[in-house]
Amino acid sequence: VKNSSIEAIESALTKFTPRTITEVAVERKEEKILEKDAPKTGLPELDRIIKGFIPGHLYCVTGNTNVGKTSIACNFAERLRKQNKKTLYFALEPETTVVDYLASVRTEKEFSELTDKDIEFDDGAISIYGKNEISTLDDLVNAVESSKIRYDLIIVDHIGYFIQDKTNYIQEQSMAIKRLVGLAKKKRTAVLIIAHLRKRSTADKKDYIPTADDISGSGAFKQDSTDVMIVVRQNETNEPDSFVLSN
Repeated sequence: VKNSSIEAIESALTKFTPRTITEVAVERKEEKILEKDAPKTGLPELDRIIKGFIPGHLYCVTGNTNVGKTSIACNFAERLRKQNKKTLYFALEPETTVVDYLASVRTEKEFSELTDKDIEFDDGAISIYGKNEISTLDDLVNAVESSKIRYDLIIVDHIGYFIQDKTNYIQEQSMAIKRLVGLAKKKRTAVLIIAHLRKRSTADKKDYIPTADDISGSGAFKQDSTDVMIVVRQNETNEPDSFVLSN
């Protein structure tokens, strides 16, 4: 074997040098400090389970179509606002209507009751990007990395917006999630992604309670998410003209 080949092998091996306990312990102590100040979800029962939105962690919210995924994400943003925490919301599916959701949560009004003053409320705690500013995952990552503000929670509504390759969507989605995990750790913020479920027949939807296995491309979500939260509301009926969801 040539000396140059040996040097190349030795160089490659140095990349896999393990860290000492001391090195890992330093990182862990820094994490524990951040965990103490982690914002709460604002839902006591949920906080007892997930201990709030811990910096460096990625969370997933999923559920059937129209079940309220954006609504609960806006609930989280509003509850963080009340804790004087900052949220960055990538409203890629709701776009401008996200201000209706946020105003409805804050005022406890129905959409039809909201006034212009309600939706214009802005105390600087929640910042929003839409499709006009963010069209790729690179755009999202660059926007977060270049920001001088440290956000306590970043919401991506929804992750499927960045998945363009329908043939290799599972691999592309897995890579996207791993990038977001890396971003959460690098910026020491919590990331919440909204994901869609695989399509089911109408007959299956009424009484079926989904699991993490029903997420489209579920493997990456289960592997890389700290927690997967599934929003469930009972369908009173599946008739198109009288479709009603429970509260």
